[in-house]
Amino acid sequence: MYSLRDVFAKGRFNGEQRDLLRRFNMVPKGLCKASSVKQLAEQLGFSVDQVDLPFGMSGRLVSDAFSQNGYAIEVNRKQSVEARRWAVLHEMGHYFLHVDHLDPFQETMHLDRSGEVFYVEQIKEKEANQFAEVLLFGDGALAAARSLFRNDNEALRRVFGVSVKTLDIAMRRF
Repeated sequence: MYSLRDVFAKGRFNGEQRDLLRRFNMVPKGLCKASSVKQLAEQLGFSVDQVDLPFGMSGRLVSDAFSQNGYAIEVNRKQSVEARRWAVLHEMGHYFLHVDHLDPFQETMHLDRSGEVFYVEQIKEKEANQFAEVLLFGDGALAAARSLFRNDNEALRRVFGVSVKTLDIAMRRF
């Protein structure tokens, strides 16, 4: 997935969701300040909570009867702001690409490390990361920011609200 068109073809989105995601991707990133992923998630019906999660877990998507769309995104409060931002986008990717929205009793998303299921989960993790990448950097967003900030990596990192490592990966992919 390298564009929003690819993301929309792969997942389940209504018109309002498509519009919110397009506007998030296309918003001019000015004053070296990243757009709020928490605000985007809440506009899409998620509740977003900072909680204590086990070491190495950045976030998770959980059923939540009180949120507008039936799901909450929990992020690890012990991680950096950049990691929490990425976790929110990543978990939104799981929601749009992997959750059966017609099953209100679906289990919480988790990583099962047993045999064949692990392979399927690896694919889902990759797709959720691609969703986050496209939402942040796709459809020319990174190219436009690079031309505006003359490849100043620190400014680009602040504009997108990502870590140095994430920006390095995006520079290679987009």
